Amino acid sequence: MADPFIGTWELDPAALNYASGQPGKRATYIIEALPAGGLRFILNGEDAEGRPVKFQYGGPLDGSSQALPGGVALILRRVDARSIESILQRDGKVLDRWMREFSADGQSIKMTQFVKDADGRDARNLSVYRRVQR
Repeated sequence: MADPFIGTWELDPAALNYASGQPGKRATYIIEALPAGGLRFILNGEDAEGRPVKFQYGGPLDGSSQALPGGVALILRRVDARSIESILQRDGKVLDRWMREFSADGQSIKMTQFVKDADGRDARNLSVYRRVQR
């Protein structure tokens, strides 16, 4: 059975709920299977000022640390059948943490970014992506 996360997803701007920072204006999120296992995540979009943004990352979902350019490490972990966590670290310190939760109906992914607000308190940025294609 194919991984339910695989497919093309579009950001639903009406579902954005950001506690810190400015959300992007538009985004397409493509998730693909990797030949050796794991997933590749490709994000194409526009930032809050309308500038193009493109990110690509991926790997096994086993919690292992993968070195990336710039002295950072990426950790991808499947929490359960419907959840994937990603953590970006530098020198063991968490720089960014995301949780992706696949909906029970298979039509959306809720993404939660764990951040600090302007006062340094824990906060969450929420976005929802709707399935466009399998």
